[in-house]
Amino acid sequence: MSASMRAVLALSVAALLIPLSVAAAASDTVTVQNDRGPLANAWFSTVDPSGCIETDTFVTANRPTDQHLPGRGTTTGIAAVSIFEYDTCSDSVLLDAVGESDAVPAAAFQVSNQLDRALLATTITLTNIDTGETFDATVDVAWTGTSDIVRNHDNTNDFYGGGCHVLTRWKGSGRTADALGRVSAGPTNFTPATSQLAEIGSVIDGFEVIKCP
Repeated sequence: MSASMRAVLALSVAALLIPLSVAAAASDTVTVQNDRGPLANAWFSTVDPSGCIETDTFVTANRPTDQHLPGRGTTTGIAAVSIFEYDTCSDSVLLDAVGESDAVPAAAFQVSNQLDRALLATTITLTNIDTGETFDATVDVAWTGTSDIVRNHDNTNDFYGGGCHVLTRWKGSGRTADALGRVSAGPTNFTPATSQLAEIGSVIDGFEVIKCP
């Protein structure tokens, strides 16, 4: 996995998994929280035939399960899209839009157990940052793995005095991929070519707070 892919993985984990908050968990003697789930990211960059209009589109999806032990986990489906269109010939922004859905059904976002295939088929409402106007984008993108799986992990054990310490753990698996499909609004397809950068992955993230006031 390249350095750029590792950077994308780190950013996607931070953006998609529910942030871990020690302060929010410190009321009990021992509190354990785990987040886990598959994810897929894709970045598309194209230039129109005139050579003037550049379009960058980012698609990301995640299905995290948030569990506070000893309770049962809660699984949600999250997907987000950003589209940026820029006219280099006139030095003007044509479109800068973002949108997210946290109610993506399981059938709409699927990742294989081997992390070699993924599919996202849903509709996301985007907001034009410049005008505040909203529009629906239809997302139908498929990922195909192109590399071996790379696995990483990180664990910490931080002591804060008085017997209080916090254990954190992170484990990630992922592979690079090619993504192809449509992110469209009306007749306009913002992703007419294969992705410039894409990944399929899975993350387990959690913490344990022990004897913290």
